[in-house]
Amino acid sequence: MQTTTVEALKRLEQVRSGLQSLSVADIATALERVARYWLNEAAPEREQVLAELPQRLPFSRPVCERALNTLFEPMTAERLLRLLDEQLGDHRALDAFVLRPNGVRRKAFGANVALLILAGNIIGVGIWDIAFCLLCKTPVLVKPSSDEPLLPALFAKSLAAIAPELAEAIAILPATEVDISTLMSDAVEAVIVYGTDETVTAIKRQVPAKVRVIERGHRVSVAIIAEEFADERTAELLASDIARFDQRGCLSPQICFVVGRGMKEREFGDKVAKALERMNAELPTNLREAEKARVAQFRLTCEMLGATVLASRDASWTVAVWGEGQGMEGGWRKVACSARVAHIVAMPSPSAVLNALRPMGKFLQGVALAMDEATAEQLAEALGQLGASRICSAGQLQVPPMEWSQDGKHLIAELVRWCDFEPITLPPKESGWVEVFRGEEGRALLLRAALEERGIPVSLQSDVDPANPTVPLQCLFVPASFAIEARRLLETLFCPLASKS
Repeated sequence: MQTTTVEALKRLEQVRSGLQSLSVADIATALERVARYWLNEAAPEREQVLAELPQRLPFSRPVCERALNTLFEPMTAERLLRLLDEQLGDHRALDAFVLRPNGVRRKAFGANVALLILAGNIIGVGIWDIAFCLLCKTPVLVKPSSDEPLLPALFAKSLAAIAPELAEAIAILPATEVDISTLMSDAVEAVIVYGTDETVTAIKRQVPAKVRVIERGHRVSVAIIAEEFADERTAELLASDIARFDQRGCLSPQICFVVGRGMKEREFGDKVAKALERMNAELPTNLREAEKARVAQFRLTCEMLGATVLASRDASWTVAVWGEGQGMEGGWRKVACSARVAHIVAMPSPSAVLNALRPMGKFLQGVALAMDEATAEQLAEALGQLGASRICSAGQLQVPPMEWSQDGKHLIAELVRWCDFEPITLPPKESGWVEVFRGEEGRALLLRAALEERGIPVSLQSDVDPANPTVPLQCLFVPASFAIEARRLLETLFCPLASKS
């Protein structure tokens, strides 16, 4: 439910102990119930999202339907627990200290409270993040995008009806502009922020240094197609990746490199264009007038730079084909993709592709491949070195698994901190310090000097004679391993007048 900032933070701090008392298996089961509910076509919240999102975002109803199914189908208890096992070694580490092979027990603690700041460029951003926070027993304060505040709020509403034990651990703020510094309290230990690099930087400035900031900034994804795989089937797969979110997501393949000196890039461009035309019947676009104008500008600019532009009669789709010479010159870099548009860029070799990608390495997110496995293996190392965090088959780019380590590290791993509990073992009494002398001060000091001369550790303590408390006594202690040697020395010094040991 929506609430004010102060109320939300106070409530989340109060409910944290209740969330921690739940087993992680119970939390995963509750999340599965909610996911199954959202997959039910008759669910009122689902129908409301499908009716209203196309009015808010430039996505048609079929695109929204597919996005919701992709979002909730993987969310089963079994898979969620397996994900935790993969990230933490054992999901039970969120419930109790778990024994590790080295004999040390470990427990994972989620952040006290997480702040989730969302962008509205694609459907469902933040839903998995909310689920991961709950799995880590972290209450989450959600600041939705002003473009798309609907789905986070309705997801929280469905939790209240189906899994009330989890619903109290989510608070949804109004989607209006808010001073991030007002959302900071001692309880907030992590901030997850989606947005442009400028947005992320501005928010980081408002977050205290002690708070973890998990950035989800600007990223670019591409496809790399070997010439022998540049057929109709690959074109269909690439068109699916392009059409799912109309090139608005971090995993949208804005550039498709076609590799091989014998490649006829125009032919593959035609195949992709025909596939996009067919895809438009299944997943139609929903462009606003401003976006149609940007598409027209994209087409005109690409033509002026020498590309062959293949386009629909309207603004539904556009393919800009760059020949090998043009691809090496990099004219395609000057025109950013918008809506359902893509660059097809001919390249002579994989190394040429890597050189072309190097300037955008820190922004590189996903890479879709269509090539033989041996070539893919060779490319994977170099792509990972450049900065890619996901390499997959063409057609799978827009359906990342929950297990994917976005931006190189999974959110679950970033949300938790670890506490190691080592075995508590006390040395037995016989291995500790033992008393070897009790008597008057002069003899104690003499014996102490003799012991120290021989390198025997010694401790001097004061006491009194129980029979006469007015008489002070000095006691000498040595480690048990030196006791026999110390007593022999005592006998040598004071025999036959040695104090009892």
